[in-house]
Amino acid sequence: MVVVELKPFNEILKTISPFKRVTVVGCEIGSGRCMQGGLKEAKEVAQFLENNGKEIVEVLTIGGTCLIEKVRKLEFKETDVIVSLACGAGTQVIAEETEIPVVTGVSTLFIGADCHKEWFYEYCIACGDCIISETAGICPIARCPKSLKNGPCGGAINGMCEVNNDTECVWFTIDRKLRSFGKTFKIENLSFRDFSKSNHPRRFENEL
Repeated sequence: MVVVELKPFNEILKTISPFKRVTVVGCEIGSGRCMQGGLKEAKEVAQFLENNGKEIVEVLTIGGTCLIEKVRKLEFKETDVIVSLACGAGTQVIAEETEIPVVTGVSTLFIGADCHKEWFYEYCIACGDCIISETAGICPIARCPKSLKNGPCGGAINGMCEVNNDTECVWFTIDRKLRSFGKTFKIENLSFRDFSKSNHPRRFENEL
């Protein structure tokens, strides 16, 4: 899932300072799961803005603001600005589907795993060149601070990462997992990272 972090309320207020009438839009699938931008947080943001002189036109959330067909069904009432608590993709979809100014109330952090809404771990950076079939189902691009694809750096000491020294080097984790399968890690089995696959902006089209 996409993990986001709610911006400080004062920062949101400053961003929308030229506007009077405000609509706050949350997202139940992503931001809501993080407890950073669902209906509860949208209402809290709206209340803060109202307490600071803004007129709240509407507070609403939908399940998946990155789904264009859902956003197109929204009928925004007379408002000067939309504060989106959706991820970066969802916020941009809203902005493309309306002539009303749209600002973000969250920062999009990463694609991660959800542990009972308490902890969120970065597992993927959507690099477009997935190699986890060769690395025991573990992504070194996302889970190594240096995004090293071809084995550990020289800074790993006793199996611990030199950048985050309270965390095991992901390449030691990969090697241990492979050994549990009766395999050994061989650098020569991995190709160099293909950066052409992560050129921006990217597009994917299903054959229907």
